[in-house]
Amino acid sequence: MSIDLAKMKALLEAKRDELRADIAQLTAPPVSVEPLPQDNEDSATEIQTYQQEQSILENEQALLAEVEAALARIEEGTYGLCVSCGRPIPEKRLEAIPWAARDVQCESQRQAGRESFAR
Repeated sequence: MSIDLAKMKALLEAKRDELRADIAQLTAPPVSVEPLPQDNEDSATEIQTYQQEQSILENEQALLAEVEAALARIEEGTYGLCVSCGRPIPEKRLEAIPWAARDVQCESQRQAGRESFAR
């Protein structure tokens, strides 16, 4: 495997910084205080907006954890190896998803397990 670790580390660090900035923006207090909603429609719109922002925040935080874990694997010398089976993760997969922790087969099995558990 000929993964350019310096390149991957730089990509991951840039993604980490981007996610941290996004999370900071999503968790920052509002600059101006909006008046309370005047009717139920306004309230519903505000609640929906808040829920969407919380969903985005959760996704960004989860992705940040994956990126930080990938950076830790670089430091540990295990980057590019599937955390489930230990096989090398194809370079094309890592180029597409630098924070990938599993090869396609193991990730597919993991996703299938989540889907069957959610039912």
